Amino acid sequence: MKLTGTIVINAPIDRCWALVRNPVALAACVPGIRDVHPVDERTFEGSITASVGPLDGDFTFTAVITRMEPPSSIDVEVTGLDSVTKSRLETTVTATLLEDPPGTTTLAYRAEVRVKGRLAILGEMVLRATATMMVNQVAGCLRSRLEAASS
Repeated sequence: MKLTGTIVINAPIDRCWALVRNPVALAACVPGIRDVHPVDERTFEGSITASVGPLDGDFTFTAVITRMEPPSSIDVEVTGLDSVTKSRLETTVTATLLEDPPGTTTLAYRAEVRVKGRLAILGEMVLRATATMMVNQVAGCLRSRLEAASS
């Protein structure tokens, strides 16, 4: 499943970059996420609880920053395993930031999500609806945190 979109944030690129490149701080905007901690400078672990259709999942995950070009681009590889269904999740995320006009940042994201196991049986439509809901919640949180700091 592929997810793409943009989030327009009324904040300068350096402030947006500081949040996007810090998985521990960014985690506060992801619904259901907890226990995010660094393993090293580019690797983070944590867990997330999410409902996907009729199934509730409790995933442990590892996120690795594979490429970073401050303040404009970051790639992250995420792998996770659900303790309930034993489903496996593999995600590649690319985020790019562009400031135009000054003081306004457009964050464009592209994610490729691969699910294996019982959760994959639900199908892309149910998975996409859950992912879209989560992305919208993250976007609202990012705007709220970054735009409030710009005021």
